[in-house]
Amino acid sequence: MPDEIELMTQEEIDQAVANQVDRVASAGVPVAVDPDDAEAMGAFFDDALDLADALDSRFDDVAEGE
Repeated sequence: MPDEIELMTQEEIDQAVANQVDRVASAGVPVAVDPDDAEAMGAFFDDALDLADALDSRFDDVAEGE
């Protein structure tokens, strides 16, 4: 009988994907990453102000009388 195939855990899969993305990106190659993989690697939602909102808010303290 052939040896049993051992399946990887989700943690092992996530680590393997992160290692491969790191290896390819380190070589300067753009890497498209699946959203689920990106989340597992610690990607976050960017909620920073865009340029227009930043410029609009720069005088908020003057408008509020501070």
